[in-house]
Amino acid sequence: MRIKNMMIFPNKILYFAHGKINKKYYGEPMNNKSFIFQNKSELGKNAAQQFVRIGTDSIKQNGRFSVALSGGSTPKIMYKELVQNFKDQLDWRNVHFFWSDERYVPLSHPDSNAGMAKRYLLDPLKVETGNIHYVQTNLPDAGRAAMLYEKEILNHFGNSPPRFDLVLLGLGDDGHTASLFPGTQALEERKRLVAANWVEKFQAWRITFTYPLINIAETRVFLVSGKGKAPVVQDILVRKNTRFPAARINPANGNVFWLLDAEAAASI
Repeated sequence: MRIKNMMIFPNKILYFAHGKINKKYYGEPMNNKSFIFQNKSELGKNAAQQFVRIGTDSIKQNGRFSVALSGGSTPKIMYKELVQNFKDQLDWRNVHFFWSDERYVPLSHPDSNAGMAKRYLLDPLKVETGNIHYVQTNLPDAGRAAMLYEKEILNHFGNSPPRFDLVLLGLGDDGHTASLFPGTQALEERKRLVAANWVEKFQAWRITFTYPLINIAETRVFLVSGKGKAPVVQDILVRKNTRFPAARINPANGNVFWLLDAEAAASI
């Protein structure tokens, strides 16, 4: 839907389509929509609210909450918000943490997605070790690490389909999401759930969820901030340009939500 007018509030946004209020998001379930917040801080705070809402519902329905985290600065705000204001609002003993992608660096490395989550979320919440599912980036072979991570995911879900309750995703200015970069081999993977993806521009391996795993999830949430993302957000959400990897997050079932700050949404 092309947004004609909008009013942004600190914690919510009202969308107007053709002069009429179409949807009020705050406090209501989202349903395949995009939502804009004044700044990255408010986006992160709202992401924390939705994390707890989805987690609470999942634990009630399934007895646990299986979530795949992402990297980037916006999730860090969400992590801090969860620790500071939602610590007692979710049964963390029933939350299982995975990562939708990981840089092939040690956990202690500043570029590690899991390392950031460990510092700002997992350690402060004292999450039990058995609930944290790290990629084994200490192995010399990235392909083996991807295979073992896929095996761990399948073991976690047992006889059920590997359907995460929530997969958090970011967006690069080149249109990549997770570590599904333009021109890389993992874009064409249809059998494996997790792939070791060589990214030429970084001369580095990345471990990433593939489309089959992301698209089977119950809920996917993009967290996107910054004016540098505005052109690709416009291409994907308005122009429906499918050449970008993020545009291929297109599940047959479940939800895809885009949480954007005003800068990232400037062109929609």
